[in-house]
Amino acid sequence: MDPRPRAPILVAVEVTTLMASALELHRRALVFDAHADTLTEMTDRGYDLDAAPEGRHLDLPRCAGGVLDAQVFTCFVHPRHVGRGEGSGGVGPADRVRAMLGTMDRQLARFPGRVALCTAKRHLAAARAAGQLAAVLAIEGGHALEDDLGNLEEFFGRGVRTMTLTWNNSNEWADGCGDAGRHGGLTARGREVVAAMEELGLVVDVSHVARTTFDDTLAVARRPLIASHSCARALREHPRNLDDDQLRAIAATGGVACVNFYPVFLVNEGQATLEHVLDHLERFLAVAGPGHVGLGADYDGIGVTPVDLPDVATLPRVTEGLLRRGHAPEVVEGVLGANLERVFEAVLPP
Repeated sequence: MDPRPRAPILVAVEVTTLMASALELHRRALVFDAHADTLTEMTDRGYDLDAAPEGRHLDLPRCAGGVLDAQVFTCFVHPRHVGRGEGSGGVGPADRVRAMLGTMDRQLARFPGRVALCTAKRHLAAARAAGQLAAVLAIEGGHALEDDLGNLEEFFGRGVRTMTLTWNNSNEWADGCGDAGRHGGLTARGREVVAAMEELGLVVDVSHVARTTFDDTLAVARRPLIASHSCARALREHPRNLDDDQLRAIAATGGVACVNFYPVFLVNEGQATLEHVLDHLERFLAVAGPGHVGLGADYDGIGVTPVDLPDVATLPRVTEGLLRRGHAPEVVEGVLGANLERVFEAVLPP
């Protein structure tokens, strides 16, 4: 009897067994994503977390489907709000943050049993134990402070626990990766901002910064750093991506570099897939080490996703892919969220 017809059956059994193992691990792990722009979309489109409109990537049903335990919700401030320019509606950067914080306040009031704001050590674990989505608030773009440390203190009081020092644009005290820069890195004021963030208990995020700002931040930071949503420059040359030296430097702080799902950062051209995300995760793992890699999908902040990772409900595919490529369960659990949890517990206030 020809044994060849048996091969597809064996392969199917192996795939089914692998997916079952992946789902078991995914449910067991803390799944914690470092960057989503959902608050921007909710504020501008007027919807709530229970039902995102067509084309959006994250809402409570899809979080449940993807077993997403914790999410950093960023308040993204477009540079057009600086100087209340065209398209800003006359709203300045700090008021733009306040509007998005108000959106989160309404979600917390509407879904008290389903969403919990996490502002202190061990809040992530408590939210997960209660079956709630753990929400961590962030600011994307240091220009949101309007060069006023009083605004930083106010936003901290409203629950913000991490901030990218810049967006692509340079601001009054730090250079971003998307223009020629103004300062050659961090100014003296920028060093004050980093120190103030660490003193308050905010995680310093170096995604979007210029290389000079990155290097200056390394020189003054005393706590673990994160890059919340970037990819590997060795695989895709792009100003938003991190080179191997930067990955090693983040790891040396005890921090975490998180892989972005945006196809523009993943591939030179053509469609991106899960396999491209896995390639970048593996580069991060090889260079930074297994304790220093995480996920920062950038859902609701990207116009297109990898074809087989259309929203947060598909996150278990990342777990299956990492296991399929031979990574140990403990390494996969670190990537899924344990590494980020370690950083936030190290930096957040008691």
